[in-house]
Amino acid sequence: MATKRPRTTISFDPEEYEQLRRWAESEFRTVPQLISAIVKKSLLERSQDLKPGDKA
Repeated sequence: MATKRPRTTISFDPEEYEQLRRWAESEFRTVPQLISAIVKKSLLERSQDLKPGDKA
């Protein structure tokens, strides 16, 4: 089933990927699920930091 969600590709250094893999494993997630959670949290924090009238 095709998804309508936009997709992107990201590359990591092997050491960074290994850290992400271990982090994801500790939370019973896949690396893509972990990356998605990190991005969502960062976007939420950024939106809370923006002042009214600031551009995103």
